Amino acid sequence: MKTFSYIYSNKFIILITTCIIINSHAYGQEQKIVRDLGLWTEIILSKEVLKDVDLSLSNHLRFNRDISSFDDYILELELEYKINKRFAIGTSGRYISNRHYDETVEDDYRYDLFFKYDTKITEKIKLFYRLQYQKKFYDSSVFNKYLNYFETVYRNRVKIEWKEFNNHGLYASAEIFRMLKKSRDPYFNKYRIFAGDAISIGNNELNVAVGYEHGLKENNPLNLFILKTEWQLKL
Repeated sequence: MKTFSYIYSNKFIILITTCIIINSHAYGQEQKIVRDLGLWTEIILSKEVLKDVDLSLSNHLRFNRDISSFDDYILELELEYKINKRFAIGTSGRYISNRHYDETVEDDYRYDLFFKYDTKITEKIKLFYRLQYQKKFYDSSVFNKYLNYFETVYRNRVKIEWKEFNNHGLYASAEIFRMLKKSRDPYFNKYRIFAGDAISIGNNELNVAVGYEHGLKENNPLNLFILKTEWQLKL
């Protein structure tokens, strides 16, 4: 009888433990955010430091959880060289204070190399293309020789701008991200689209846009709707 009670008690404990684990896993899945509204704000200070060479410093603030919670703070320095009227190359470095949906915060660093091309299709319509290589180091691992947490991304963006009015450049853009990680084949991990208006105010520009970002190659991917404002001030 004692043996039966002991076996029954053990089975009961195992059953309860299994239910708790399943419940916790289900709750974690319920907490995964698959749809969100974010606000991205940016201020850019730019100056031509040499002939055809522009230096810019930008500050970004990003919000998520339906614009109720702070997401990222970004500080970026960029250098761009205009080869001619159509081609440009450049590089940038970025610091990111990254707050995740689970409230953990990490300091990330990223550097980019990019190539730009633009051409006029008609007098009012212009085509832009950008190929960008970026390498991102997670949680300050760029400064720690014992850590090697990074990802490499190739980005292709196409933008079409329509200038019907002198001070307004209406545009639409689409960008695809291809990621490379250790022990995994390269894959397309997300795409991003924007539609907006680049408003010229003297030598400066105000960019307002709405966007959408969709994750690929994952279960329950995030669908992020974006409101974006960007001030570019030329010094």
